[in-house]
Amino acid sequence: MSFRRSHLCALLLSFFWTSAHAGTADGFRLDFLWKADRKVERLSLLRRGPYLRIDQPDNLFSLIYNVDLQSFLGLEHLDAHFWSFDWPTIHGNAKASRENGWRLHSDPFQEDPTLVPFTPSTLPPRANVFHDLAHFSWVRVADRESRWTGHAETGEKAEILAGRSGADHRLLLIAAAQQLKTLSQIFHFLLGREAWPEPALAIWLSLPEDAGIPQEMSWRQDNGEEGKLRLVTQQWSEPPPDLFGPPKDYQRESLDEVEGFVP
Repeated sequence: MSFRRSHLCALLLSFFWTSAHAGTADGFRLDFLWKADRKVERLSLLRRGPYLRIDQPDNLFSLIYNVDLQSFLGLEHLDAHFWSFDWPTIHGNAKASRENGWRLHSDPFQEDPTLVPFTPSTLPPRANVFHDLAHFSWVRVADRESRWTGHAETGEKAEILAGRSGADHRLLLIAAAQQLKTLSQIFHFLLGREAWPEPALAIWLSLPEDAGIPQEMSWRQDNGEEGKLRLVTQQWSEPPPDLFGPPKDYQRESLDEVEGFVP
């Protein structure tokens, strides 16, 4: 075989391999508008390798989570500071220390905890770290194939506007949603802050297979609270790596909520 012919064959093989894998995304960036309590906020969810990043621009805050290490990196953009901790270290120290063990299972978000001395009997219990989310059963709306309504046994209701998407994109989102559930529950357990609206995670994790990726979803919880999450833009490629670490000009700060659990 001549060099020219073998070179042409190599180019064709490269072209077909690239075409076959061009639609396979290992990462993404999804931008949303979240409406709750008559307030609209922007949210972004990014994934690259073992990392997830949540941006809350209206709160001047970003959260970066390493799935493999269960580590958290918080970026406080207002004052250009960052903090970090990892769940295995906190959990391990709580097991090693009786006092930390009590604190890990007590409510740290009292109105003024300094008024209550530390004794196990005076600390109110804290909810479990992890808990199940509502699971929806879905019905396609008649004459409106792109709309589905869902009901959960716990009383929640939901509605989605389905969108077209490849199976690989849908699976990637569902995998990220499962990881997002873990990080959100640890984050709320330790800091009392919401990383991602929990009803949206419940919807993602119980989607019907042929609903694609919802362009819009709304929910009503059993306590009457309502919310809506609308997908604004989507990019199915890996975001730049420098978005998953602290900016060079940010200074490290300690985090009071977890300081007692780290060495």
